[in-house]
Amino acid sequence: DIAILWERLSAPVVGLIRVNRQIEYKERALHDRANAAIQQLIASRPMAVVPIDTRLESNDGGLRSPAEVESLIARTNVVISTRLHGLVFALRNGVPAIVIDPIARGAKVKAQAEALRWPVAFTADELNARELEEAFDYCLTPEAAERARRCAADARMRAARDRQVFLDCLMQSPADRMER
Repeated sequence: DIAILWERLSAPVVGLIRVNRQIEYKERALHDRANAAIQQLIASRPMAVVPIDTRLESNDGGLRSPAEVESLIARTNVVISTRLHGLVFALRNGVPAIVIDPIARGAKVKAQAEALRWPVAFTADELNARELEEAFDYCLTPEAAERARRCAADARMRAARDRQVFLDCLMQSPADRMER
């Protein structure tokens, strides 16, 4: 096969993790707007898009365990997500993420990005194609990958500290807890 002679071609591998519409949120239009903006970003440049379902009970991609989901995410160059878990799993694996909260003014996805100190977060009601493209370009840089690793390391440290405070409180007597 003469294909062996061709120059190797490559494009960034992009994990796409989308939230299903949640009936408790009445903002269908914003979910649609987020998905349309993602499709426009995907169409704007070469990328190998891999849909990733983080749900296990009914996984559309056939993934059966957290290890399989996380292994797939870890092998991407960038994750684009409207799901909180997409952001967390991406950063946990040092993968830069573009997250879009599909709720007006942001809800749990945007709050999680802020808690993790990850700067590449948008809300569906304030999307801008140029900013998404710039965010994508940034997420492909070594600086973004390093920042993702630092955000994850910092979050692990804070979570371990909070866990210890919680355990210390549990170990106290009820009288000591009342004093706090």
